[in-house]
Amino acid sequence: MGDDEPLEIERAIILDEENPLKNIDTRSNQVPINSELDKYIYGCSQALSAISSAVDKVKISIIMLENSRDLLPKDSPYNEAEHIEYAIENYFIRSSCLYDRCLIFTVKLLDLGVANESVTHNVVVTNEHVKNNGLCKALKRISKACKEFSTERNKIIHHGSYNDESFLTVSAVHKANQLSVSNGAEPPFGQDVIDHFTNKAIEEKKVNFNAHLDKIQGEVHGFFIKALPVYISMKEIRRRM
Repeated sequence: MGDDEPLEIERAIILDEENPLKNIDTRSNQVPINSELDKYIYGCSQALSAISSAVDKVKISIIMLENSRDLLPKDSPYNEAEHIEYAIENYFIRSSCLYDRCLIFTVKLLDLGVANESVTHNVVVTNEHVKNNGLCKALKRISKACKEFSTERNKIIHHGSYNDESFLTVSAVHKANQLSVSNGAEPPFGQDVIDHFTNKAIEEKKVNFNAHLDKIQGEVHGFFIKALPVYISMKEIRRRM
């Protein structure tokens, strides 16, 4: 994922020598699907790539948070706190969505025939094929890790903004300075005060988010260990079809 070495399951599926993606028609952008095996390998590789991409986007959201003060667009109508808040919200949403990608991959892995838009936690973990292949516990562990910030994520989705008591001071000092400048007055807070509260808030969130992402990745990797033998077995079944 990202600049890391490919995981064993990524080498086995995405880099599979039999992946029909290797034979894509560059003129039509069509991937030749000529058998059930082609369809299976390609479906699994797409779904697995989506997990890798989702993890990378979570990492990017942390990088955006860490560098949010430096990345502030020139002449932006929004203050620093609002840009930082956006980066925090982005992390909550991105990290919670990662589990959905794991569910979709499970559906492709076991060829359950469920459309992506119909894939839910209950549909997958109650499926007998998922249970029989020993994937339920691993999926539930990923779900638990991804839901650690579910309260914050739901506030953003349903109420439109992030609201954290620990961040209110940062928002307040930035807003006070912004309004004062807009009103032609001297800002009430010096740069040293702004830097103190802002850098402290960013560092605290960065530490928490990195620890959370490590936990999620640990659970995802555990799931991958169980999923790889399933892929190998299912692939051979499709080869005989």
